[in-house]
Amino acid sequence: MCGIFGILHNDRAAHVNTHRLWTMGQVQRHRGPDAEGYMVDGNVGLGHKRLSIIDLSERGRQPLGNEDGSLWLTCNGEIYNYVELREELRSAGHVFSSDSDSEVILHLYEEEGIDCVRRLNGMFAFALWDGRNRSLLLARDPIGIKPLYYQWDNDSLRFASEAKALLAANGRQAEINPTALADYLTFQFVLGSDTLFAGIHRLLPGELAIARDGKAPALQRYWQPCFDKTHEVDEKGSGEHLFSLMQDAVRLQLRSDVPVGSHLSGGIDTASLVCLAARQQVDSIHTYTAGFSEGGLFDDSTFARITATQAGTTHAQVRPDAADFADTFAALMWHLDEPVAGQGSYPQYAVSRRACQDRKVVLGGQGADEIFGGYTRHYLLYLEAALRGEVEGNETRLGLGLADLLPGAQQLRSYVPMMRSFFGAGLFEDDASRYFQLIRRSSCLADMLSGDMLGAMAGYDPYDTYRDLYEAPGDVEILDKVLNFELTASLPALLQVEDRTSMAWSVESRVPFLDPGIVDFAFSLPAAIKFTGGQTKAVLRRAVADLIPPAISERRDKLGFPVPLSQWAKGELADWTRDLLLGDRSRERGIFKQQRLRGAIEQGTAFDRSLWAMLCVEMWCRLFVDGDGRDFEAPISAGDAADIVAANTVCGVIT
Repeated sequence: MCGIFGILHNDRAAHVNTHRLWTMGQVQRHRGPDAEGYMVDGNVGLGHKRLSIIDLSERGRQPLGNEDGSLWLTCNGEIYNYVELREELRSAGHVFSSDSDSEVILHLYEEEGIDCVRRLNGMFAFALWDGRNRSLLLARDPIGIKPLYYQWDNDSLRFASEAKALLAANGRQAEINPTALADYLTFQFVLGSDTLFAGIHRLLPGELAIARDGKAPALQRYWQPCFDKTHEVDEKGSGEHLFSLMQDAVRLQLRSDVPVGSHLSGGIDTASLVCLAARQQVDSIHTYTAGFSEGGLFDDSTFARITATQAGTTHAQVRPDAADFADTFAALMWHLDEPVAGQGSYPQYAVSRRACQDRKVVLGGQGADEIFGGYTRHYLLYLEAALRGEVEGNETRLGLGLADLLPGAQQLRSYVPMMRSFFGAGLFEDDASRYFQLIRRSSCLADMLSGDMLGAMAGYDPYDTYRDLYEAPGDVEILDKVLNFELTASLPALLQVEDRTSMAWSVESRVPFLDPGIVDFAFSLPAAIKFTGGQTKAVLRRAVADLIPPAISERRDKLGFPVPLSQWAKGELADWTRDLLLGDRSRERGIFKQQRLRGAIEQGTAFDRSLWAMLCVEMWCRLFVDGDGRDFEAPISAGDAADIVAANTVCGVIT
């Protein structure tokens, strides 16, 4: 796990500025504190900040070159099937200079060109310079577990693991992207390749970019979910097959030259991974969880400890509080790069801060809900659609009926506010509109934003972009449309949180549920298998029924990762919140209506995300637009930076 970065000038006669290259890496030093490396060849420069996980020796240092120095690679992530690929490539005559997992990419590229990415089982974002045809290949893993940002203009292409590194390369502050702001306030993530930083884009999951001197990067998708339902599956067989896939995924993702731990919440996802890892790992696995002293829905630690006890883990628990939140909020937002997802990023940040004391690698449970249909909103959408089918007598693309879903109605007990809102507006409209009702976080941008900001959006409506993404799979089951949107639009936001909150503390977080075999299998299953008995994630529950504690598998009240932010804003953090949102800087910025800001502070509830969104946007503006984020950076002279780059260049500085 690392930080990668680089520059390709359009003019072949131009030379990479070593100070800019070094600065891009220094801003990302938390991603790789163990070593740094550079490759500079005239108008191209690659950089790498290393977190040593596999092959801890100097031989694993990056950028990595092939035997004749015609190819150079800088990679962030892990290739879990590197052992098998390396043996295959050695049999074909390739000679390896290290035991690192990343080196297989170089040799696989020599064999298969850009199609090499289809053979990789892992989480990765990499840049590969091919000096033979002077092309730069950028690639991101199919699910988007690892990030990759880029910026292209008439002068050059710049890329990095984090957007803030691109700002550092330019030596200037950020400008806000108004349409991305509209997306964020609507969904709490940005759709497509845009970011909140104007002019900075992200490579999409399962996407490649190929750049050559003077030409804009050519983008292409190499992976998308497949919805083939032609093979026969049954309840028992699907559970057994999923269990086998999970065992294999955990086995591969325990590969490491440093000890591996795990996040542990009170739900079945992390419980499953911890129990599987405990079976396969010789030493006691270390587990980490967070809970708040406010208790109730804000504390899942009792259930986490049940799993820890059964699995025999060395368990640690943290209890972040309001004072800690205020002290770390700016650092959290700086690490996140841009506002994304919900308040759960804060306890994840606190857990990673604790985990880094013992482990450099942890397992995480992200992805299970998005591929197996684990959110209550999935069930609620289906329940209404099935009821509509019964009332109207119309054929639907559900895959199951009302009678199949009703046994699971008890899981709605903790979601009465959601049901009131959902059924109170738009009953029996089309499924795309109804799903939008469930996932939007702001009901009306015009009520929230100032006239100037609305004008800057030039009539942009996030719903139009959303609808295109939702309908993209075509004529498939409704659940496939929903989960395809979750996988390609909302899950990357959660994975951004997973990546940034762990890497802030130089911890690598691995997500076994997003193993390609598990993802492909999940999308091959019909809704009837995923919602058997009206249960969300029914196939996963069957798969791990004999693995995890009954108290966990039988839970029906599991929520996400709620934070008592609204309580704090009315209590211990009242002054802090008002200073941030209602002070001179926020008022002069003129993004939000002052009345709406006051309402979010005074009327917010435990599940209301308006306050969180406004806090995040204002802090982001202070850090990246106003320039306060420079406090987190370490300035250095151009001469010193050049010396550092020269001393850490893998093949000597070539000009």
